[in-house]
Amino acid sequence: MNDGSLSLAHLLQPIAVESFLDRYYERESLVIQRDSPSHYDGLLSLGEIDEIISATSLTSDDIVVVDHAREIQPEDYLRDSLTPDPVRIHKLFDEGATITLRQLQHRVPALARLCRSVEQEFSCSFQTNLYITPANAQGFETHHDTHDVFILQLSGSKRWQTYAPVMELPLTGQRYYWSTPPGDPAKVFTLHPGDLFYCPRGTPHDAHAAREASVHISLGALVSTWAELLLELVADVALRDAAFRASLPRDFARHEIAAEILETTLRELYSRLRSQARPRHILDLMADRFISDHPALLSGQGSTLRAAASLTLDSTVRVRAGLIHRLAGRRGRITLICNARKITLPDFCASSLRFALAGPPFRIRDLPGAMTESGKIALVRRLMQEGALVSEESMHTAPGG
Repeated sequence: MNDGSLSLAHLLQPIAVESFLDRYYERESLVIQRDSPSHYDGLLSLGEIDEIISATSLTSDDIVVVDHAREIQPEDYLRDSLTPDPVRIHKLFDEGATITLRQLQHRVPALARLCRSVEQEFSCSFQTNLYITPANAQGFETHHDTHDVFILQLSGSKRWQTYAPVMELPLTGQRYYWSTPPGDPAKVFTLHPGDLFYCPRGTPHDAHAAREASVHISLGALVSTWAELLLELVADVALRDAAFRASLPRDFARHEIAAEILETTLRELYSRLRSQARPRHILDLMADRFISDHPALLSGQGSTLRAAASLTLDSTVRVRAGLIHRLAGRRGRITLICNARKITLPDFCASSLRFALAGPPFRIRDLPGAMTESGKIALVRRLMQEGALVSEESMHTAPGG
């Protein structure tokens, strides 16, 4: 697949990304029915799915088999406590059970690149789970998820029902199942190959395969929340201010803390938190942690290094697909944070660095700023060695390279 077909814009066509973010994101479910079965071609084939189940070293964490109509225990499809048994898995599927393959971005390069692409847009981790449901079957009871999901229908069709949220934007751990649906359906629709369903977290839903087996990918967004930021702020202040580390009254478990003591103490702590909190500092740490945990997928790095050794001013390069990065300037230096490392350069490199990472391919001689010709080549070579840039001439050697 090319880079464009792995983008959020491609997933949402014909809805513009800006329209999706303004109207639907975290607010309202979205169904896109395209009549375009080939829209997700190249992501994952049925043959690849069968190979993953039958010919790879899956563990009990990688696969779950469920059936809405009966309870299935792990020992029903595991050889031992760790190893799935493909024979029993396929038998359960033939009997109406749904096969769930978890975290396929760790096994399928196209899904890994898809996750990196959307992670750039949302500054959060994404995961891909696969659901294979037999004809006329349902895997899960009505439930809501604690992360937003984009459902990509690959094969067959599935009838979905959504319901009015019982809880808005639940946190991790606030997942809920209903043995009977929580009211009348708000939406009823059927997904066919190439269709998309965006389901905000907290939206109850259930799904039933039609007269043929259904295969869909669930692309899940594991967002960071304001609650997480607040918790990090409190932890940061508590490390520096002993008032937050003082113990509660020794007898609070046996006697209620007096209202005036509780109110006065909390008011004082709130005031100290407000005066000492470093939100920008904590946000920078969260950003650095996210970027460090999401290095680019270095497909074709060998050919990139070979190209780096013979650069000229007329060589054409571009930013690596899926590179998640940020720039920080301080004290006459500029630092590029990407690929789990920090690359610090003199400030006179700043305009050239920003230009190089802006996106479009460019000739090395066209880099702006006060750098010498040899300095431009040296900068580009360093960025290629660090996995941030790739050569246009060698990009055909590996997907995403």
